[in-house]
Amino acid sequence: MKALHIIGLGLLTIIRLWLGIQWFIAGIGKYINGFDAKPFLEGALAKSTGEDALVSSWYATWIEQLALPNVGLINALIPFAELVVGILLILSLLTVPALVVGSIMNLNYLLAGTIALNPLFLAASIALLAAGRFAYHIGIDHWIMRWYRSSQQPHPLDRIPV
Repeated sequence: MKALHIIGLGLLTIIRLWLGIQWFIAGIGKYINGFDAKPFLEGALAKSTGEDALVSSWYATWIEQLALPNVGLINALIPFAELVVGILLILSLLTVPALVVGSIMNLNYLLAGTIALNPLFLAASIALLAAGRFAYHIGIDHWIMRWYRSSQQPHPLDRIPV
């Protein structure tokens, strides 16, 4: 049983590291190569018309009314967010918030009609979120949580085995 536990922790760690590296590479690539979201957003708008529209009308409205007028801010936020999510996942620091932010970015890419690896990234994020504390058992978050729990008074519900 212990061997399966170790294998599971190792697999979750590999998935987390892989996902973190992918986000880091995406973010650093946008910094190095320059990033302009405007063509992407305009392409998403083009996918919202016609009989076989890939982008829903409500998302197209969001792009038109919020994203495109603030494309400068988006150009700064996306590479920064991708880079930070990647670093946090690699370090296993603030793992759950990083997974949530990464999932939101993946969901937005999917809603904009871009498939690529986004479904795989989203599935990996959901699997890691479902794994709970085991997703960051090997990493900084594990030690932070151990320290935090040891500094708190025991709660009666903490004695219930999970």
